Amino acid sequence: MFSLPREKILPRYSNVVYTSLHEQPERRRRYLFVFLRVFVVVALIAGAIAVAVVSHVPRLGSPRQLTAQIPTIPKHFRTVGLVFYGRRSRVEVLDCYLKQNLKENGGLLDEVVFLARTDDVDDLAWLDQLVTTSKGYSRYNLTENNENASKVSYGGTWDIVERGTMYIKLDDDIMYIAPDAISSLIATKLSHPEHIVTSANIINSPRLTWLHYHMGLIRPYLPEISAPSVPSSSSSWRASELPPWDGPGDFSLAKRPDPPFDHHRWLPLGPSYSLHGTPIELVDYHKTTEGISNWALVAQVHYSFLEHLEQGDEGLQKYKFDSMWDYMGERLSINLIAVWGDDVVDNRPFPDDDEEYLTRTLVAKTGRPAVVDGNSIASHYAFRGQFRRGGQLETTDVLDRYKAYAKEMICPKVQ
Repeated sequence: MFSLPREKILPRYSNVVYTSLHEQPERRRRYLFVFLRVFVVVALIAGAIAVAVVSHVPRLGSPRQLTAQIPTIPKHFRTVGLVFYGRRSRVEVLDCYLKQNLKENGGLLDEVVFLARTDDVDDLAWLDQLVTTSKGYSRYNLTENNENASKVSYGGTWDIVERGTMYIKLDDDIMYIAPDAISSLIATKLSHPEHIVTSANIINSPRLTWLHYHMGLIRPYLPEISAPSVPSSSSSWRASELPPWDGPGDFSLAKRPDPPFDHHRWLPLGPSYSLHGTPIELVDYHKTTEGISNWALVAQVHYSFLEHLEQGDEGLQKYKFDSMWDYMGERLSINLIAVWGDDVVDNRPFPDDDEEYLTRTLVAKTGRPAVVDGNSIASHYAFRGQFRRGGQLETTDVLDRYKAYAKEMICPKVQ
């Protein structure tokens, strides 16, 4: 075989180096020994670094068996609505929906208990009159003689809960409950007792607002700029009766705008407009500040929902989804939820922040998720930051519109 001269194959080496590598075995062995020692040292250092890094990587932990933590569903159980009561103006709307869902009117609730969380004498007197309008209604005082009831922690409110009962907890400012919402919530809870909390699909709940936005359900609305020459009717709730928004082409809405005037409306921009420049653009799934405190964003959410509500079942169906939305340990607003009494009793006492405890602490503790039932539609009026501390939702006519809808569409069915 023809081969090239060595000096041509290895031109980089001098004759001395070539000779030493090929003709001095002892020196080659020393070089090899030094190389191996360096290699071993480097390998040991690399291994130590790898161990240190791996030791700081968060571990998932051992898989949990949830069977022992899931309450046994009794063959016969009661379903009780718990209303955290504080404001007459809100419950005037909620009342007809509650009665619609009582067993005496063909619903599934055995009873509705109003937990009196207010010291307002007038609101309490009105509540006392309200509970006489249905044999399924009752009032529960959180303190003796209801003294300082408004100062009782939210955690202490859960002391009324008993085993063997399913509880449907409602905020007093739930403004709308779909006809099948409670039945869907109960059915989902029965089918999935492994869930620690099951929530309705709430209009005006920060992360669900983000979801509804991405489902294409938020419509372009802006506040009217000046008061109409003829005041709007307090019995009007239909979006189709609103005039189109009419404003300057360079109109720009501040991130937290001041209301134009008291009891103002939000008006539709029409199909030729996009959502650009409207408050909903500020919504974020993880940063929930805007969804909780931006009154203008929430006004747009409510007006969009009322527009769909006017479309009847077709419009309502657009908000539904058949699967459940798992919050994966994120905080879930408990405006309208289903929970087993056993899960509450087993984990008492509750801290003041019952929402954090139910939807994050207990989820982490038990490994049981808090989920949303996509077919259970309800609307929640406002969080505190949306009407207090600079929130201006009550300068709109949103509350009156929900009242008008309930008065026309719900209350006549349960009178």
